[in-house]
Amino acid sequence: MLVDYPMEWRKYMIKGKTRTFSKNTPLEIVKKAKELNKKAVRYAGKPFFFFEED
Repeated sequence: MLVDYPMEWRKYMIKGKTRTFSKNTPLEIVKKAKELNKKAVRYAGKPFFFFEED
């Protein structure tokens, strides 16, 4: 599944991990990414973005 997201989000992603956001990602971006994940799970059966654990 292709997901269109702003390229500026890449600066918050962890290098070496597939589409994984770091802990210091702004809450606004995290909320939008989680909304996109809901759609991805609905259509593709798996999330598109991942998040670093605390």
